[in-house]
Parts: sequence; structure tokens; C-alpha cells
Amino acid sequence: MIALVAIWLVLRRPVSQRPASTLDSIDRRLAELDERLTALARPRAATEAALGWAIAGSLELDDVMKQTLVSAGKALQAVAGSRMSVPLPDGTAATETAGRVVEAAKTLEGPPDGSLFVSGIASWEAPDAEAIRSGLVVPLGGGSLSVYSSLGNAFDQEASAVLAAIARRAEPAVRNALRYREAEERAATDELTMLGSARAFGQALPREIATARRKGRPLCLIRVDLDDFGQINNRHPRGHDAGNDALAGFGERVLSTIRESDSAFRNSGGADEFFLILPETSLPDAKRTYARLKADMAAAPFGDVGPVTMSSGLAKLRPDDTKESLLKRAYDLMLVAKSSGKDRLVSEDDPQDERQ
Repeated sequence: MIALVAIWLVLRRPVSQRPASTLDSIDRRLAELDERLTALARPRAATEAALGWAIAGSLELDDVMKQTLVSAGKALQAVAGSRMSVPLPDGTAATETAGRVVEAAKTLEGPPDGSLFVSGIASWEAPDAEAIRSGLVVPLGGGSLSVYSSLGNAFDQEASAVLAAIARRAEPAVRNALRYREAEERAATDELTMLGSARAFGQALPREIATARRKGRPLCLIRVDLDDFGQINNRHPRGHDAGNDALAGFGERVLSTIRESDSAFRNSGGADEFFLILPETSLPDAKRTYARLKADMAAAPFGDVGPVTMSSGLAKLRPDDTKESLLKRAYDLMLVAKSSGKDRLVSEDDPQDERQ
């Protein structure tokens, strides 16, 4: 509006002193300028309204990314699809898409030499009327935010400025979400053994039970207790350091033995107690997994600690099981293994005389 006022002041002369043609020309220029300023203000206002608190309203990265794409779709016209990519600490990337995003459009990731960029606008020839014909990308942290349209040359520098504003607004929310995810992962991981924490186990077991019932698949739970672990801490010259080394070594062996679909956790109630959740696993298959772990432990002593053995109980999910009843059966079977000589696995399908 400042431009309008400036023009108005410069041209403020009596009407009778100006030719009619000049007045008409000025009126047209003012009308065009007003229309242009209104058009410029509209997407910016829409951007602010679309963003609001939505992007920053969640600490979950998936939600932040989805809300960012929603904001981009609301703030810009003719958007047929959008895509957002965020690099993760492990070197991979989290990607979210909305609408139509063709594979070829994913090349909109910045200059080919990898240098920093402000924005990129591209267009494609396409025979299909509904095909993606143009795209706009802006950087978002170390990743990118892109929008696509079935119209040719749908985006210009004004659209680029709007999308860049959305990316700037999203960046703090993305950083917070990544910090939150990192904190959640730390809380879900036992830092000594690198197995799941007790908190993670409390969340995982009900989830796996529900999944097994929904799919009608078997589920096995093994409760493991390392034999005579307290003696390592009490009698070894290095004390607790030796015990910690043994726990770390046990964690390594577990992770190298179980399948990707399996999960292992350390119990907070005892430094030397662990749980193995084995989805879609029968009792015989669970025994074979355990046998591989036992063989791995016997093949290589735990440094200067020497051999470490374990006593364990194996239970299979029943139709009427609760989380508590499954845990109790595995615990009771582990106690049988402890009381019957240690260094063994006791399963609920073992004959009763073999449990003595």
C-alpha cells in the first residue's frame, strides 16, 4: 500500500489540469498495482493462516512433516502433490509425501554438484493432461520441501518465497522432533547392553501380543537369567567393571543371534535378567534360536570373566493369556531351570519329569 500512497501524492494535481487520457492511464496503473499487491498479500496471509500452530503442535516427526505438507498445499495454488525429506542421524532420511509425486520429480533435490541452493523451479513436457508438469523445491535444514503441479510453469519467485517461509517455520519443529526422537530412543535402549530397556519392553510386549492375536500367529517369550552373575561383581578383581563387560558381551551375542523381527530387552528389576520376544515363532523354533545363542556364548569366553551361562524359561502365548500371565509362566519356568541345575532352558512343552 506504500507504493499506492506514493503514486497518489506525486499525481495529486487538479483534475482539470490533466488530460483525460493521462487520468485513464493512471487509473489503470493504480488498478493493476492494487491487484498485484492484493495477489501478493493473499498467499502470504494464507501461509500464516495455514501454518498457525499446526507444524509446531507435535513432537512426532511424522506429524510435523504431514502438517508441513498440508500447509504447503493450502498456501500455494495448483499443488497436485508435495514431498518432504529430512536427514536422520543414522544417515538415512525420513520422507513424507502427499498427493501425486512422480518418481522423476524426486530429482528436485538441489544443484547436481551438491552446493547450497535457495530454491529450484523446473517444468516437464508430458502428454497426459493430469501428469506432473512443474515443480518447486526449497531447502529445509539438510533436507528439502517440494511441491508439484500438473500445470506447466505453475510456480514463480513469489511461490518460492512462500514455500521458503513454510520451510523456515518448519525447521525448528523438525529439530525439536529429532531431539525428541533421540531422547525416546535413548529411553528405549539400555546403554550398557544396547538391548531394549525395561520401559521399551513394557510397551513392546502388549503390542506384540495384540499383533499375534490379530494375525493368528504364534508368539514365544523367553525369560533369561545369567547364572551366578553376582559372583562376577563380588569376586573378580575388576568388580563391577568386569560384570559390565560381561553384560555388554551378552548383549552383543543376543543381537547377533536373534532375527530382525525378534526383540530383546534388559529387565530393570535385575541387572542380569533379560527378555526375548519371538513373534511368529513356535516352541521348537524358539528352542533352536536359544540353542544358537547358547552355542555362541560357549564358543567364546567373556574376556577375563571367562564362560557365562544362563538359565531360562520359555512360554508360548495362549488364547486366554494376559501380559501378566505370559510373564508369570516364563518366570516360573526360569525358576525351574535355576533350581534344576542352571545352564539350561525349560519350556512349557517339556515333559514334567524333565523339569525336575
